[in-house]
Amino acid sequence: MGAILLPDERIKAVIFTGSTLTANIIATTLAQRAGEQVPLIAETGGQNCMIVDSTALPEQVVDDVIASGFQSAGQRCSALRVLFLQEEIADNVIEMLVGALQELTIGDPAYLATDIGPVIDQKALSNLQAHAEDMKQKASLLYECKLPENKGTFFAPKLYLIDDIAILEHEVFGPCVHIVKFKAKDLEKSVEQINATGFGLTMGIHTRIEMRAVQLIKLSRAGNVYINRNMIGAIVGVQPFGGRGLSGTGPKAGGPHYLSRLMLEKATPRPALDNDQDIDKALVSDYTSTQQASEIMQHAVESENEWRLSEINSRISAVRQLLATLSAVGIVEELADDLDSTLAAARSQLISIERHLKKPTVLPGPTGESNVLYLEPRGILVCFADKDVDFEYWTLSIVTALATGNVVISVVSELFYAEALEFRQQFIATGAPAGVFQVAKLQHLEALLSEDKLAGVVIDSQSERSTYMVEKLAQRSGAILPVITAEYNDHLIQRLLTEKTVSIDITASGGNTSLMTLVDADE
Repeated sequence: MGAILLPDERIKAVIFTGSTLTANIIATTLAQRAGEQVPLIAETGGQNCMIVDSTALPEQVVDDVIASGFQSAGQRCSALRVLFLQEEIADNVIEMLVGALQELTIGDPAYLATDIGPVIDQKALSNLQAHAEDMKQKASLLYECKLPENKGTFFAPKLYLIDDIAILEHEVFGPCVHIVKFKAKDLEKSVEQINATGFGLTMGIHTRIEMRAVQLIKLSRAGNVYINRNMIGAIVGVQPFGGRGLSGTGPKAGGPHYLSRLMLEKATPRPALDNDQDIDKALVSDYTSTQQASEIMQHAVESENEWRLSEINSRISAVRQLLATLSAVGIVEELADDLDSTLAAARSQLISIERHLKKPTVLPGPTGESNVLYLEPRGILVCFADKDVDFEYWTLSIVTALATGNVVISVVSELFYAEALEFRQQFIATGAPAGVFQVAKLQHLEALLSEDKLAGVVIDSQSERSTYMVEKLAQRSGAILPVITAEYNDHLIQRLLTEKTVSIDITASGGNTSLMTLVDADE
């Protein structure tokens, strides 16, 4: 049906849940509808992980692992796939997990005594059996449950020990949990390994050290993070659900920003533009340009984490200093008829960004549970400007991207090049890392659009090259990246940010150690 529906001009948006591969096929098909960007909201798979440190309560961990990894026969997109256990408690937790698995009953789910039923069909079973064969060479089988005599599509739930998450080349959609042991000093490295998979759907954290939980929440690239509880069963309006990277496009289903993605934004009318017959020719990257683009991206990657994790006040202060300097330096008149108007709009934009980022959204939920929706930067963005791009929009795209914590590579034509270099020089003078804002030329664009670490493109909707961007990004494998043509104000801010839902069981067994220091007022 998709082959018939997707090319049809009457289809104005697509909402998809399924595999990353199918989502890419949809994106490619929609990109062929030249001249129109069709919104695609995709929620795809995940290599979902749980990190457990030595302070966690083992009984609670085991209960949550069984629920997260094996309930529904592991056939949830949010289900636990890889369990990271700190070495000091790993053997004890594994022994308890094996004991818990021994108590599970596999069989017909029509019976109340059944804990785990069959997988959905023969294809799913065949995929899991192929994975089990592959694991014979790559992992240690710690335990597998006994199968019933029933001849349905049953797969024995399995617990594996593996050396590295990298050996899992794809999502294993079924009742398999893989354990990785880690040293206490390698906690942050474990999060980096998880992020490196490219998936970012759900992540679990078990710790009774509040500062550590906060640290891991910030480092995680998952869309939904669960603290001291299981990782499944997101509720609309309470835990808005959806991932990033290979796990989806956002915005989150059941969240406050979902509806706006289905709205059609009308661009501010501007004078008609002359057609450029060589629109693609100037954008081709030769060998030298490709090497230069790779170096630019590497500098961006090196600065991304520092800038992303910096305080909001520090980022906005740096951008305000930039605007103040530009006001004093001045810019070529043919680019900005009214520089004061552009700078005033940029300063107004910073006020809106502060309003969005300084107070995360507290979501409703049951007593004993905290649910908060945070907004985070997308990552490394290309902000594009050529003769068709309005100077004010280009300026605001850079200001908005930087202030929201994104790293910017501004790809510009000769018309903007001198001003872009001035922007960069003045921004670095504020003390910001040099790789956070870089300038590239048109011939670098093709190579930059193929870089794995790119997170999206921001371009004025009036530019004829926006269609080129959509087509090029759709040709990539992996994460589906946005071409953002939203005009400034709140819509542009929302499009440059991604959402993260953090759910905390504040009544978890063992509680927070700080509660032990409380005393009665009469004592």
